[in-house]
Formats: sequence, C-alpha cells, structure tokens
Amino acid sequence: MSIQVPLGECVPPNTRHGVSVSLPLWEDNVDYEKGDPRVLSRMNSGYPRFFIAKVIQALAERLRERFALPGEAIMLFPSRACAERCVAFIHAQASKNEALYGLPRPESVRIVEHTVAPINKKAAALDAMQAVLDSNVTIYCTMFPEALFPLAKQYWQHTGNGISARLAEYCLHIEHVNDKCELEANSYSRLGRSPSGYHRKVATGATAEPSAAETELEADAYLEERFGRNLNAKYADDMKWALRRRIAGALLKEEKMQGAQVERGVAGLNASDVFLTATGMSAVFYAHQALLHMRQAKSVCFGFPYTDTLKILEKFGPGAYFLGNGEGSDYEKLEEILATHCQQGQPILAIFTECPSNPLLKTADLPRLRALADRYGAALVIDETIGSFANIDALKWADMVVSSLTKVFSGDSNVMGGSIVLNPLCKLYTPLQTAIAATFEDLMWCEDAIFLERNSRDFVQRVLQINQNALAVAELLRSSSKVAKVAYPKYTTPENYQQIMRPNSNAGYGGLLSVVFVGGEAAARQFYDSLRCCKGPSLGTNFTLASPYTILAHFTELEWAAQYGVRADLVRISVGLEPQAELIAMFQAALEAIQVS
Repeated sequence: MSIQVPLGECVPPNTRHGVSVSLPLWEDNVDYEKGDPRVLSRMNSGYPRFFIAKVIQALAERLRERFALPGEAIMLFPSRACAERCVAFIHAQASKNEALYGLPRPESVRIVEHTVAPINKKAAALDAMQAVLDSNVTIYCTMFPEALFPLAKQYWQHTGNGISARLAEYCLHIEHVNDKCELEANSYSRLGRSPSGYHRKVATGATAEPSAAETELEADAYLEERFGRNLNAKYADDMKWALRRRIAGALLKEEKMQGAQVERGVAGLNASDVFLTATGMSAVFYAHQALLHMRQAKSVCFGFPYTDTLKILEKFGPGAYFLGNGEGSDYEKLEEILATHCQQGQPILAIFTECPSNPLLKTADLPRLRALADRYGAALVIDETIGSFANIDALKWADMVVSSLTKVFSGDSNVMGGSIVLNPLCKLYTPLQTAIAATFEDLMWCEDAIFLERNSRDFVQRVLQINQNALAVAELLRSSSKVAKVAYPKYTTPENYQQIMRPNSNAGYGGLLSVVFVGGEAAARQFYDSLRCCKGPSLGTNFTLASPYTILAHFTELEWAAQYGVRADLVRISVGLEPQAELIAMFQAALEAIQVS
C-alpha cells in the first residue's frame, strides 16, 4: 500500500463531507498550529469542530451579508438553545479575559432567526426535503463583534453543536433555488407579468447561475444518488430508530441472524435509553448538562482525556478537578476529593473517564470507580469511543455511557454523530431520564442519520478485523529496538481492560495505539514522514490514519501535557481494514526509515 494525499485535501480523497484532512508531513502539522499561510491556504477540509466546513462558511457569509451590522461576525446553530448558550458563553469567557476581549455590551451579542423555505410553488417543487421535514428549517445566527470570534469558535469546538455540513448544504440549495425563482419572477414583472405574486430581496451577489462551490456540491450529490450511496431522506426517522436499537443491542430477529450487533448485557436496556447527538463531543456536553440540571456541583475528570472533554467540564458549570494520570495515587486523590466535598455538604456531581483514554490508552479500574461513585453519591460517566461496545462492557459500570459515532461505529469518515446511553439499572436512572428530557435536543440532521445508519451496519465485523490488524501492528512496533514504548490496551493497564472485555472470542483491544521512539522527535518525524498511509486528525476510520496527536491537540500547552506522559513526539495510529501483510510491510518500511544516530 502507498497513499500520500496532498496537503490540505480530504482523507480519504474525494470523500464528500469528509471529517479529516491530509497533513502528510510532521512540519505540516506544526505549521498548521502556527497558522502558517503555507498550510492554511491549502486547507480544503478538516475535522468539522476545528475547521468550519466550506459549505458552512458559504452559508454563514451569505447570512452575514444579509443580517450583520458593520464589524459583526456570525456563527450558525441548529436551535435557539444552542445559540443562546453561545451568547452566554461569549459573555462569560469575555468577562474572564477582559484585558483581551473587553466587556461586550449585552446587546452586542445577539441572535437572528432565519427560516429556510421555498418562496413559491416552483421553488417548493425543487425541494426534495419538503415531504420529509415536519416544518421549515430554521437557522439561528449568533452575531457578535468580530473581535469575539475566537470565543464563539471555542463554543463551536467544545460543544459540537454547530450546524452540520449537510444541513448547510440543504440550506444553500434552497437559497439558490429561491434566488433563481426570484430572478425569474423579476424578469416576468418587467414584462408586466408575475407568476408568483411574491417578491423578496435577492441576496447580495445572487445569480441565477450556481456558484462554483454549489456546482461542485450538485455534482457530488448526483454521484452519490446515481451510484446508490444515498438513501431516501424520508426514511430518516426509521434510520434514527435503527441506530438507537443497534446501539442498545435491542435488535429485530433478522438483524441478530445477520450478526449486526452484540448484546449490551444490561437487563431492561432498550432503544429509548439511547439518545443521538450531532457529534461525539455534544454527547459529552449534553450528558454534563443533564447532570448540572440535577444539581450544580463540580465534577472530576479521571485520566488524561481528549482535550474538549476537560474544557466542557471546566468551562460549563462550577468547574472540575483534573486527575490526569488516571492510575496509582490518583485513586486515593479521587477518594479524598469525594470525601471532602461530602463532608462540606457539596458532593461531587460526577466522575468522567475515557475507556481506554485518548491518546495514552489507559483503562481505569471501573469497578473501583463505581464503588467510589456509589459511596459518595456521584454519577459515573464513561466515554467508550476508543474501546467501543463491540469490545468492552462499560455500560454495566456506568450511569451514562457516551460515545463518538463518528469514529469506528461509522468508519467511513464522512459523517459526524454521537450517543448517550442511560443504564436502567443505576440508582440515578429516573432522575437522569427527567434531566435528559429537560435539557436534551435531537439535533442530528436527517441526512446525517441516514449515512450513519448505512455506514454502521457492518460495525461488528469491521471491529473484529481492526482488532486483529492493530494487534499485529502493535506487536511489530513493540519488537523494534527503535521504539521506546507502545501504548495499547493489551500492554497499558491490561488488568483493568481485561476485566471489562466482552466474554466472547471476537472481543479485542481496539484499533488505536500510540508510539514514542528511542530517538525522540527526530525519529518520530522520520517515521511519520515515511508512512505511506493517510495522515491527519480523527480515528476509528476504515483506513489507517496516523497523527502527531499532541502537536495537534495540545500545541499551546505541550509542557502541561508532558506532565501526564503525553509527549510532544507521540505518534498516534488508528489502524484500519487494509490487508494485514500490507500494513506490516508499510510500518516496517517506516521503522527502517528512522536513522539511528
């Protein structure tokens, strides 16, 4: 195998609404974080919470021209609640950084509600979603002074609650159809006729001909529909229910016969205990919001997590304690925190942990965390994204399990999604149901649900192959004298991982591993630059994907991350479905490219 996708292009190539981007050289990642125009000018794609998709940028610019005051920027959200939280976040963070942002006037951060709908019968006839949607789509535009854009972008990134690229694509399509119909109506009016009797102001720069970006989108849509890679959107609600059944393990008889899923092993669990979110981080966000609805209190992040999980716990609500090692004395520190807060009459709200963690692949002692949570009245929230419920049984220990469905559950790297699962056997089940009902919104766009359902049908079979491939790669790297350490659940806190593995022969250690080299950063650069696979952010893809994780996730806090073993020269590898012999040959070649000094 030999893949080298050009800098800034989607990976894999030609993937519509792809969720990763090619950063093929180590220096590309460094320069991206530095904001070097050499890299930024070539970015045609990116991970959607960090890189606002070009189709969303196009819609935002159109609405900014229509609604913004001079000097205002815009961020787009699918619900009023999301937009209102963005407004509150901007004000709260600006007040904490007054020297940098000043104190914005209350009226300077505002919301504009924009309904997207065909303007007449002709336009409606060109709206393929008209028969699917219960009502017209409404986009909520948060408007703010341009200087506050970094804060709005933080909210977008942390919560994962911005509009999806497919939703923006639909809105742009309707806007273009309306422009075309309006221009035709105007031409009739000049002749003394008016077919619609309705007129509106055409957006600045509007034309009867689609833009280059819109033409490309229409061509992509044609290809997907022509070759059967899309399903009719009218089935979206059915697809969401199928996803919830699949995640709960509550399957129809024919689905079980096809080997579509594993049993979750929790009595009473059904699809109604599963809640779909637009992204993986929005699952973490809504889980935390539900808990805060029950009571306002601090949480504990146990172990070094994916960066935005900690940001959510710290920036939304009363804050959080961070126990970044997630092993050894951190258990005693955790109990001390829990006990102290109980003595003060302010019990800790929840313990959040990843299983295993990203990128160090540590697994916490879940039975021990469960016992501590019960003793001190805290909830236990487990992120099972890396392990996946095909390999591990995290739900039986948790009050809530969250997951990014963008990753191995989808695999195709072309759609975002997340899930929250409630444990019906936990003591907090009923109050959590009430809190979820009060705080949760189903913001997964119908077309995203369709793609996610299609992608995940062979989830279990893919995980089995990925388990086998990743183990082979891990063993190869571990056997090399050039490698200092391989982080992989089989070798990293293995006793904790093995006690929660599913009791079947298909369960394995997942597809993610991290490696550091004896030669430090120089060796890591040589290895990474020589790899002939896709290289960029994200994980759990059907194809192998490598990344200098710490550079991308913690570039402005490298020394802080290093305190917890997350080294700047760490290379994270998500192993895919390629033939195992090809994978071994590729990684062996990359090892041989390391020059021993």
